[in-house]
Amino acid sequence: MDDDELAKLMREIDQFDNPGTAATPAPAPVERSKEVATTGSAAKGKWVAVAAVGGGIVGAVVGGFLWFLPGVDSVSTGLGAALGGAIVALVGKPPKWLD
Repeated sequence: MDDDELAKLMREIDQFDNPGTAATPAPAPVERSKEVATTGSAAKGKWVAVAAVGGGIVGAVVGGFLWFLPGVDSVSTGLGAALGGAIVALVGKPPKWLD
């Protein structure tokens, strides 16, 4: 949802909450830059690395807590979670906060 849609939605909510008031004029549209934001391979690579490392750490911690189960240790769960996180990051888009 972009900023214009969000502003329109907020105006509609205000009108719904206060039906007796006159509609406020729409604010001037925000001037957008001519550059198109693209998801480059550098951003995608950072996202895959963050997801793999984060997944690996969480998987290792969970594997450490599940030490009593046969065939489960922190290394195997950490590697599995890192691989899973990397695959999901490859399929998805990097979040905006990573830029």
